[in-house]
Amino acid sequence: MNKQEVLSEFARESFRKTADQDYIAARISYKAVLIEPFLWSAFHAIEKYLKAILLFNAIPAKIYGHDIEKLLNEVKKIRNIDLELPQNVENFIQYLNQYGENRYFEGCSLLEECALDNLDETVWYIRNCCHDYHVHYPHSPKTPLVQQIQNPKRWGNISGFLEEVIKKELPAYSCLIWNNWFFGKEGEGLDRNAIRKTQIKCSESYSCLEFWGQEYFNILQDYVYFSKGTEKYFSP
Repeated sequence: MNKQEVLSEFARESFRKTADQDYIAARISYKAVLIEPFLWSAFHAIEKYLKAILLFNAIPAKIYGHDIEKLLNEVKKIRNIDLELPQNVENFIQYLNQYGENRYFEGCSLLEECALDNLDETVWYIRNCCHDYHVHYPHSPKTPLVQQIQNPKRWGNISGFLEEVIKKELPAYSCLIWNNWFFGKEGEGLDRNAIRKTQIKCSESYSCLEFWGQEYFNILQDYVYFSKGTEKYFSP
């Protein structure tokens, strides 16, 4: 295998496939009203999709850490990818970057309104760029996104784990297609406006670290690991 074949294989199996699984896990958590697991899984799904795109284009991904806004900006620089994201998708990625990696509930947890539909749309846009353009998917005439979004299930151009779940109706199938406008079998009778109206309303909660503050942090810092952002906030 040459270098690009190695990068592409790793991107498919270690990034895109596990991102597909994280995406489904996020949807399961949302349905169960498990807010932190939803945000955590959604964040990592987007991170892995973006890193896979970089590897498919022979661009190092490790220098960007877990900052999905920086990863997205780097992906947008790739010449053979015309990634045009609607503003609500850009906003959702910023939102996940702020609240998604709150693994120990160190800070405020915020579930924005229609977060699940926003995640579905974000995955749909980014994942459609998540393949090896040079080997597996030659360029084809582009259909305007404004037309694709009217029936997004028709326009997937990847053969990956999500497609296998849908085609074979694997155990994760019902969790993937539940209230999902973007992924599933074409022709399923869903109404996107109705989907958004049924989703969880915006909610917010605060951690004990935020409530107790500096004294609480001073005791805990010798016993547990905190993110760099939290350490910077409480450090003199």
